[in-house]
Amino acid sequence: MRRAGLAIIFAATVTACAPLEGESTGGATVAGPALQASLRAEPGEFKLSQHRVVRVVFSLVNTSRRQLRLDFPTGQHLEVALRSPGGRRIFLWSEDRNFAPEASSVVVNPGERLEYEAEVPTREMVAGGIYAVEASLPGYPATVSTICLAPD
Repeated sequence: MRRAGLAIIFAATVTACAPLEGESTGGATVAGPALQASLRAEPGEFKLSQHRVVRVVFSLVNTSRRQLRLDFPTGQHLEVALRSPGGRRIFLWSEDRNFAPEASSVVVNPGERLEYEAEVPTREMVAGGIYAVEASLPGYPATVSTICLAPD
């Protein structure tokens, strides 16, 4: 019985961190035909006792031959979420931040790269757990990129 219970927990953990269609893991690429997104963590492997935060870098490259204009309803251009092994959201980057209420936009030329950085706290992580980090541009669901963190 115990072995079956562990198998169910492991399957749920792997499913929570498995990429959905259009997402990536470990720095692979995603998104629509014009934007190629990737997400990486620094450090990628870490001990909880040595890191209070993990820096994540969300990159987007315009792979099209035309200039892209990304419009946002506010000054927020990034969203990052951390999910527990069970899939519950335990951190939302924008939750304790204020953004300019005015609409904003970013122009990305062909071949140009945008990079956004955020820090994800490790305080609710447990060694041996597998945590999903999701990053995206608000209002652009095709840019969602996911990686897994498995702290020691």
